[in-house]
Amino acid sequence: MKLRQVMGAATLALGLMACSHKDDAASASRPEPASAAGQALPDVGKLDSVAATATGNGASAAEAVEEALKLAIKQTNGASFDMASEQVKMVLSAAAGKDAEQLSAHAFTEYVAQESGGVVTGFKLVKMEEPGLLSKSYKATIEAKIAKFSQPASAGKLKIVVGPVYIDKEAFKVAGIQVPAAQIASEIHQQTLDALTNTGRFSVLDRELSDDVQQELDMISSGQTPSAERSKISQALSADLIWTGHITAFGYDKGKGSWNLSQRVINVANRQVQLSSMLSGNSGKLGDGAADGIRRGMEGQIVDRIVSAILVRTFPITVASRTGNNVILSQGGQSVREGSRYKLVSLGQEVKDPQTGQSLGRAEYDCCEVVVDKVTPTMSQGHLENVRMPLEQVPPGGLQLRELATAPTARAEASAPAAGKKAAAKKHKSEGGMFAADKDKW
Repeated sequence: MKLRQVMGAATLALGLMACSHKDDAASASRPEPASAAGQALPDVGKLDSVAATATGNGASAAEAVEEALKLAIKQTNGASFDMASEQVKMVLSAAAGKDAEQLSAHAFTEYVAQESGGVVTGFKLVKMEEPGLLSKSYKATIEAKIAKFSQPASAGKLKIVVGPVYIDKEAFKVAGIQVPAAQIASEIHQQTLDALTNTGRFSVLDRELSDDVQQELDMISSGQTPSAERSKISQALSADLIWTGHITAFGYDKGKGSWNLSQRVINVANRQVQLSSMLSGNSGKLGDGAADGIRRGMEGQIVDRIVSAILVRTFPITVASRTGNNVILSQGGQSVREGSRYKLVSLGQEVKDPQTGQSLGRAEYDCCEVVVDKVTPTMSQGHLENVRMPLEQVPPGGLQLRELATAPTARAEASAPAAGKKAAAKKHKSEGGMFAADKDKW
């Protein structure tokens, strides 16, 4: 009998172990659910509860607490915060008719949080001073947690608005097809906005969807959203810079194309022109020769030059590190082009106007040229050529990139007379040839 019981127990134990192994194998074969935490959410700002301490005065204890609450909300969100909303009014009137003892009770703290709808998430009456000989009003000191909207990290960057691209013509002829000038201007505007955003160095502000944004803010103001969302009102950022362009030429015919665009960057605060330049370019064969491909190729050239000019003016590209003649430049992305040659200058001391005292910038000395070998989104790698000064004492950041440089081979061909040529090789260059080397400068 005992033997049967032992054998039965052993059989049961083996069965349970087999089931356990099956369960383990099944659980091992099931894939783990994807972790949502692994995907970083975009930084669009957030609502926080900020601790605030404020002191208010009033003819009664209730009025003193109401004034203190009002000051705490303004102290946290600024004077522009909408104090006229129904929820805020209910918070401020919550103390009406209550004495100091009632205002100190835990029930009043819960009542304030409930009535505020999230504007005030914590409340504590720290001190209540009654009228005396020196003061004829109540004085209330409170501690509260107030909802506040925190701007995203990108709000600290240089803020720029991409303004309109102006045109003087109804259409431009591209590969025998009349393309509406407004279409080209719109596409360059959008591509410039995208490219500046992708540099990661600017906070690019939108001015085209203002009506849609205002509709969302109106929804918050009307009370259709949680009261804490009111902290998002009056948070619009103003621009530091405005860019605008003017296309004066854009055409392509018989395998050749050309374009001209004037641009300005204006400082919003003082309306000074920070950058004003004329960009121009020539295009050879682009894409498959179709009008759409040619148009997109020429637009891409224009946008590259626009962004490069803005970056060089606002964030000068420097040599971040150097090992021999191999260098790393402080920018990549749209700021430089792979395979291109640029001039580098060494920065000297700051120079000031002796009459006005205004800074004229730093003295610059021709140093060398850099050929860009590789471009990444954040930096570029290259090598130095035609070095004309010792670099051992130049600190990191002491070399700055300037305009495009002409390839040495092109200069050699232009300067060296061909074999068998006579004095005719010394003739002056035509006016077009004299300025040909400047056509790609910013």
